[in-house]
Amino acid sequence: MAKKSYVVHTTVITGFFMGVSLFAYLLISHHLSMSNQVTHSRDGLLSNGLSVLERIKPVGKVVMELPAEIPVTNASISTGKLIRDGAQVYDQSCAACHSSGIAGAPKLGDQVQWKARVAKGTQVLYVNALNGTSSSAGVMPAKGGNASLSDTEVKAAVDYIVAKAKTN
Repeated sequence: MAKKSYVVHTTVITGFFMGVSLFAYLLISHHLSMSNQVTHSRDGLLSNGLSVLERIKPVGKVVMELPAEIPVTNASISTGKLIRDGAQVYDQSCAACHSSGIAGAPKLGDQVQWKARVAKGTQVLYVNALNGTSSSAGVMPAKGGNASLSDTEVKAAVDYIVAKAKTN
């Protein structure tokens, strides 16, 4: 039994030292060949004709100063918000309901549906379009459900719709 234990211990210790020796050999051979790889890579970088300064120059630059004069051609552009006319606002925000009559919305150009509403006056239509309204006739969300519209754009859309209702 003692002989068997001696053989097992000797085999384990020998295997351990052989593994450490193999690891040390691979590590040393890797580091010895490293200088050749670095020289080869360096030669490839230098052979393209670029100097060090050309290779490390910045791609762009950041300018933190404003120009002396900023030309402004349109007041709506200077505020960063482009004001759309009534037809554009209608097409983008109102047509979804007013072209098909969803939720009781009077259809664009239908004089019968618009007659009673137009008779109340444009100011009432503006207030209903801006703030929204709910009645047995239908539901109108504030600004047609598009909160990004300005009051001017909503009023322009109302004017466009009323003009279509009067001309048809």
